[in-house]
Amino acid sequence: FILVLILGISAALLLSSDIFNIKNIYVTGNKTVPKNEIIQLSNIQYNQNIFRLNRKKIIKNILHHPKIKAVRMKRVLPSSIALDIIEREGVALIPYLGSYITIDEESVILEVISLDYNLDLPVIQGITFSDFKLGEELISDNKEKLSIVMNILKYLKSVEMTEMVETINVEDTSNIVINSKSNVLFYLGNNNLDYKIRMAKSILDDLNEKMETGIVDMRHEGSPIFKRD
Repeated sequence: FILVLILGISAALLLSSDIFNIKNIYVTGNKTVPKNEIIQLSNIQYNQNIFRLNRKKIIKNILHHPKIKAVRMKRVLPSSIALDIIEREGVALIPYLGSYITIDEESVILEVISLDYNLDLPVIQGITFSDFKLGEELISDNKEKLSIVMNILKYLKSVEMTEMVETINVEDTSNIVINSKSNVLFYLGNNNLDYKIRMAKSILDDLNEKMETGIVDMRHEGSPIFKRD
């Protein structure tokens, strides 16, 4: 009984003492989402008792932002809250009614941006869809095409080629075409894409060094064929 009484008194003191009122909210890990926006989403109030916070509700509130993938919340006694953010990163742009939508590596839609905005990401050609919602996965009219695109983006990232690519065209799934920012076209066909993209990166590095442009045909068996402009 005495132990329960002591615990009850201690809990009452913790919940009522000004010492544990929130004075600082620290946000780390955010790159594009402003700190103030994250704090506003969390609905954490300054001078609120640190022990009265609902951790699950706070995390759920912050995750409503389409660019935020994960959140970790920590109480830093006596009067601070630390929010560690993991943001989703855009990997490609898809044209949409005179603008672009940005998707991440899980094909989640992050934002809609104007055509003038330069994110330095590959533009995907050949993907169609009827509707979308920010923060949710893109539902394409052709699941096969979207699956091919996501695999290609993964392969490009693995060889550090993403920022070198202007467009990825999957209009014809039997012949995927990648156009580099240095104006070299790669006809990949639709097989062994992982291997072909690794080879394409090596070829592109060599052509960029020589300042040559043209078409690299990799649709057939055997060595790629390069046709200069």
